[in-house]
Amino acid sequence: MNDMETDSNGAAPFQANDVRAACDSILASDLFRQSPRISRLLRFLVEKAISGTIQDTTEYAIGIAVFNRDPSKYYTSEDPIVRVQVGRLRAKLKAYYAMPGANNDCRICIPVGSYMPSIQRTNAASGSFKPPSRFAVYPFKCLSHQSSGKSFAHGLHDELVHQLYKTFGEIVVAGADFAPKNAVREPHASYDALHQPIKHRLEGSIQIAAGVVKASIRLIDASTCHITLSEQFNRNGSLTIALQEDLASSICASLKRFFP
Repeated sequence: MNDMETDSNGAAPFQANDVRAACDSILASDLFRQSPRISRLLRFLVEKAISGTIQDTTEYAIGIAVFNRDPSKYYTSEDPIVRVQVGRLRAKLKAYYAMPGANNDCRICIPVGSYMPSIQRTNAASGSFKPPSRFAVYPFKCLSHQSSGKSFAHGLHDELVHQLYKTFGEIVVAGADFAPKNAVREPHASYDALHQPIKHRLEGSIQIAAGVVKASIRLIDASTCHITLSEQFNRNGSLTIALQEDLASSICASLKRFFP
């Protein structure tokens, strides 16, 4: 097969070699170099997408071909390895396209409910951006002992909430999980004040040393407590309102790239 199908926006199809090159770039990134099983899984799925052999991307077929399961003893109902590893692959791809691969023209995604990759152009994907569901923004912590650090962290949180609201619309400002009494919910799930589930929570911290301010963020899946995005932002300078605005803008931009 020489080229891939056009996407839903009618863009020109990718050549198979372009898709392989995009896959090579992903596998060469820091996110994937230390994950051989997930890397092997991605390579396998991409090759099946190129050849169009969707019958080889069933959970059973992947378990045998990628994870060396014994066909005579392998039952997908008892061994969830494919579902678990594909979930991890989706999270790594999101993290990859949030930062190192943000400008790549060819985007490889694994849609929920399918194991066959979707090949899209980045500009087409960004044109269909949809904000995430409601997510909780937790107060930033100051990990340094500077007297002004705590006030700076508080101001950064306020500025970030403002910019996130302008970008994503309705969000939730939280200091702890909101869990109504006697609520039926999944383990680790978070709830907002209206008893609606929150899919993600954003946590952050700052460190100050030798004129350098380091802001760190973590986006956590509320249902699994897995970290789905981790970023750090280093800035030189004094603890000013302008620096709060700059950091908040960079964090907001990173989150917008993360949510496809």
